Formats: sequence, structure tokens, C-alpha cells
Amino acid sequence: MSLLVANDISKNYGDLDVLEDVNVRVEFGDRIGLVGQNGAGKTSLLLALGRLDAGVGGELHIAQGIRIGFLSQDPPPAGNRTLYEDVKAVFADLLEEGEKLRRLESRMTEAGLCDEELARLLAQYGRQQEAFEQAGGYDIDQRIRFVLTGLGLPESLWHAPLSHLSGGQRTRAGLGRLLLEEPDLLLLDEPTNHLDVRSMGWLEGVLIGWRGALIVVSHDLYFLDAVATRIWDLAHRRVEAYRGNYSHYRLQREERRVRWRKEYKRQQEFIKETQAFVRRYKAGQRTKEAQGRETRLKRFMEEEALPPPPKDQFIRLPLRTDSRSGDMVMRTRKLVAGYSGSAVETADDGGGGAFQEANGEGGSGVRPSRPREVASSFKGSGREGMPEGRQGRLRAMRSIAASDVPILEIPDLELNRGQVAALIGPNGAGKTTLVRTILEELEPLTGRVELGAAVDVGYLAQRHVGSGYGLMKEGQTVLDALLEVKRLPTERARTFLGQFLFRGDDVYQSIGSLSGGERSRIALARLTLQGANFLLLDEPTNHLDLDSQEILQDALRQFGGTILLVTHDRALIEALATQIWQVTPGSGDKPGRLDVFKGTWRQWQSERLQPEDEVSAVKEKAAPTVAEAEWSRQREARRLRRREERQEEAIAETEERIARLEHRLEELEERMAQASAGLAFDRLHALQEEYEAISERLEITLEEWAAMAA
Repeated sequence: MSLLVANDISKNYGDLDVLEDVNVRVEFGDRIGLVGQNGAGKTSLLLALGRLDAGVGGELHIAQGIRIGFLSQDPPPAGNRTLYEDVKAVFADLLEEGEKLRRLESRMTEAGLCDEELARLLAQYGRQQEAFEQAGGYDIDQRIRFVLTGLGLPESLWHAPLSHLSGGQRTRAGLGRLLLEEPDLLLLDEPTNHLDVRSMGWLEGVLIGWRGALIVVSHDLYFLDAVATRIWDLAHRRVEAYRGNYSHYRLQREERRVRWRKEYKRQQEFIKETQAFVRRYKAGQRTKEAQGRETRLKRFMEEEALPPPPKDQFIRLPLRTDSRSGDMVMRTRKLVAGYSGSAVETADDGGGGAFQEANGEGGSGVRPSRPREVASSFKGSGREGMPEGRQGRLRAMRSIAASDVPILEIPDLELNRGQVAALIGPNGAGKTTLVRTILEELEPLTGRVELGAAVDVGYLAQRHVGSGYGLMKEGQTVLDALLEVKRLPTERARTFLGQFLFRGDDVYQSIGSLSGGERSRIALARLTLQGANFLLLDEPTNHLDLDSQEILQDALRQFGGTILLVTHDRALIEALATQIWQVTPGSGDKPGRLDVFKGTWRQWQSERLQPEDEVSAVKEKAAPTVAEAEWSRQREARRLRRREERQEEAIAETEERIARLEHRLEELEERMAQASAGLAFDRLHALQEEYEAISERLEITLEEWAAMAA
């Protein structure tokens, strides 16, 4: 069943065309991942399909009665309600039915009712109660708890006004509303933003069992592999559809482009040969034959010729280290990271507030009294390279501290050369606080961080602009931001920036005018130029398109130094991490803790994630709620039904491919006959090669069909 059909969708912003003649179809049960480079128009397409943009051309047909839900990247308006009230408003109609039941209960207890009236009320009550129960009226609170907890919104926030929540928390609340509304078609724009690893896994489970269809824009490779059954690739203003998840799409796209390049090359050779023949014989003895070929070539160019294959632009990331560190790169001893009371009082709050990380979305926290320049990197161990003035200033701050705010207790740990540690945990648990302590932007409350011999640190901040270590200034140009790291001749610097897609006058743009993806690219350029041997990377894949993420992943895999990753990107963790540092947030006056797991991501998942869930369930000593049990039952039923539907769809799609291949063979037979009659032997040879290739493909497809239908 088609939920949505879009024909010739177009969208432009002034002279800039974003979408052109986009034709797509959404079937019931589709889980579509919408991918494309930053700025390709993915959000514009979502808005067009949701009828949320009146300035879109083309035709959009939506099945009658279909409800569409849209999640924006921007947080919804705060409003005056609490989080729980806002989410519960989804069930307004059902709650009204509950009120009707209570009014019936009250009437049935009134004195003086005759038996006939009481019997009538009881019958009415029975009907309404059964309908209320089947609609899930008795499970509303459990369903809300299931969703809010799954999205990482703790009970301490449920009764807080929405205006008191951060933008990320409001976005998660908006996603929770959508999931509880259960629309027939979900349009999700970056739903994993602001989610931690556990919440992402929970959301994947919900979406895999979604009743209806969904289209999701995401830069999360792991998420797209888990959820998507189809991929729409938006490039050059149009959409090309692929079956399977993201990994399948990557293979299919490369296969298509290889075939495209080969066919285009063969086509260009045919065109050149034909044009040469026409030029040679048009005015000679074979004029008639030359004119015929010229006519056929013109028709071919108008009706059959392939366009040139696209030339996508990708960043180059020559990430290397200029020096070799000692075997021990970093270690901690009795370390507690947090904020001193005086630092909290005197810090400039322009970066988002001293306690933003502890209470919300991982902001910049307290700024150091004197941030170091990005080009500097500290070497040696302990605090030896620290300016004496700064040491004194920090000692003074500690001496006048009224109260300390411990955020994270760190066990004695050691990171050795060549290792990759992934620092994971919920937003606001203290990950950035630890990084800033390692960078000496924050003085440890107790204990110490030691760096090994010849350690040269390169830092990539989560937010790229500000006045802290490793950050750029909004007024800088792209070129100035690069030259701040290392003085280079201008032409060499411009050539280097070209590897990160800053070409021509792009290098004179101000940092403040750049998009998030462009800022990420210049930040990576600065990091690459430093040549450090110990990389501290705070959410390095933020704002990068999927192709750039894979390029970064490959570059880091080949990097010869040591890496500490702060990330929610599970694909990056899986590809690189040799150990997992898991942060658990504190509660009340108790700081959070950091646990070290020496092993890969998959090992951590199997040995830590599941047992922790089981232990948690035992601690609570509570059976699954009615809502959770029903949700699981429905999800399993949908999974089985969807598996059968996918099998039927696969058979139908294979039969369509067989029909197309057979039709193509018939066309080729006709063209071969025409080429033979016209003595066009070169053309005949090319057609024979194509005929043999398609015949072989048809045999393989018939074998696939027989295996599926067995």
C-alpha cells in the first residue's frame, strides 16, 4: 500500500535550485534512510513530503486518513506546561473517555436509581470500559514512562516546566510525543542528536518495530544500518533509491557508478568514432551512409545517451604525526574532576554556563582564566609546561574556594601509545569536564593527570568557536584560522585548504559565517596541520556528512599515534576503540564515576551492556509493565509480519527485474537486427557484448528467484 507518492517535486531558494524533478514513493512498512552531503536539501525534502513548505512545486499524493509526524532538528517551543503534561496531552481524547467513565461510575452510585436504569448504565459502562481498555487507557502512565525513560529523560525532569529544559531535552521530549502519537508516517530529521548510546539503541528497537512507515535523515552510520530497509541518496538535486541498509547502499552505489563510468566511456568512444566517420565520408562516396549515421547519432544523443557520471567532492585528510611519544602517553592518579567554587563564581559564562555540562547538554563549562592559543601543545609530564603565572592564579583560586563541585571520579588509569580509548556516557555526565582537565583548562579537585615523554596533544573541540583552548574566533577568516596553527606561505596554505574543499575566495570567509559542516572541516584542517601524536577528539563526526565521516574514520584508523575519543558515534567506536571508558553520572552530591573496559565495542556490548540491563531488572524486582509487555508483543508480531512482507516484496522485485531484463533482451535483439542490416558492425559488436552480459545477469536473477520462491 502506497502511503505517499511524490512526482516532480522541486524547490529553490532564489536562484539556488535544491530539488529538481524528485520522484519518490513510500510504501507501508518502509523504513527509509535519507542521505546526502550537507546542504543537499534533505530537510527541504522532508518538509516538502510533510506538506510543511508551501513553496514547493510538483505533485504530492497522500493516502486518505494518513497521519504524518515530523521531528525537526530545532527544539520545539517551550510553552508553559511541564514535560509530563506536554507528553500526556497526546492522550487528550483518551483521557476524556476516562472522565466519561468516572462520571458514569458516579451516576451508578446515586441513590434512588431504579433497577432498569442501573442495568442500562452498567451495560453502557461495560461497553465504554472495554473500548477504553482496548485503546490503552489504563496504560497511559506506563507508556509515557517507557518512552521518556528510553529517551534518557529522568524523572527529575518530568515535572519541570519545558522552559527550564535545554534545547536538546526539549527535542527529545518532542520525539517522545511523536512516538506516543504513533503517526502512520514518521519524518525524522536527525533523531539521534542529543541521545546517548543507550537511548540510541532503545530508539532503534522502537523504530525497527514501527507500525507504518518512516523517513529518517541521519548522520549516524550505525543507526542507518540498524533501522533502514531502503536508502534514498539525494545528490545533484535528485533522489536515487536503493534497497537495504546503509552498508548495502554503499556497495550498490559503487557498483552502479562503476557500470555507469564503463558504459559512459564506451558511449563516448562510439560517439567519437561515429563523428569521425561522418566527417570523413559525408562529402565523399559514402555520403548517404554518413548521413544515416549522423541521423542515428543525433537520435541517440537525444533519447538514449547517458549523462556523465557525477564527480563528488570529498575531503582529503592526510592525518599524520610528526613525532613519536613515549610508551606511556597519559595516566591519572586519584583524580577527581570538577569545578572549584571560586572558579564557578568568577568564570565567564558566555560559553553556556558553568554547570551546563553537569545539568544538560555538554556545554563548554567554566572557561580557564587565560586560554592558551590553539597552536600551542604541551609536552612532558605533569604540569611542567604550565606558565608560572597561571599556576599562581590557579593556586589562588583554590585557596579562596568556598566550595568545590566534584563532577567525576576517575580511577587510576593509563593510556599507552597506539591505543584508542572511547569515552562514552550520557550528556552532562562529565566527559567534557575530564577532557578539559586533561587539557589543563581545569585544575583537578584532587589527584593529578600526567602526560608521558614527548607527548604532543592535538585537540578537536565539540564546539569549534569560542575563546578556549583549540577554538576559533568568529571574526577570523578561514585562512587566518589555519595560519594561527602553523605559519605557511599563503599559496601553500590555500593549497592545503583545498583538500578540505575551501577553494578560491572560500578561504576569505569569516568563521562566523560558516555552516556547522564547514566549521568541522576547517577544524579538521587545523588538527591535521598540527602533527600531534596524542589526539583528544570531542564528538569529531558532528556536522560531517556520511562520506566525510568514513574518510575521517579511515584516517584515524591509519593514524600512528594515540587517540582519546569522546563520541556517541558507535560506528566510529566500533572501528577504532581498543578500550571503552564508560561514564556514569552522579546523583545529588555524589560525583559520577568512570569505569574502564579493556576491549572492543562489540566485546563491551556483549559483556557489559546486557548484564547491566539484567542486573538493573533484578534490582527493581518488577515484572514488565502491561504497556511494555504489550509493546514487546506488538513489536514481535510486526517483526514477523514485516519479515513475510519483505519476503513477498523481494520476490515481487525479483520478478520485476526478470521482466525488465527479458524486455531489454528483446530490445537488443531488434537493435542487433537493425545494426546487422545497416552493416554497422561496431555497433553490432557492442550490442552483442551487452546481450551476453544481460543474459548472464538474467540467469543469475532466475536462480535467485527460484531460491526465494522455494
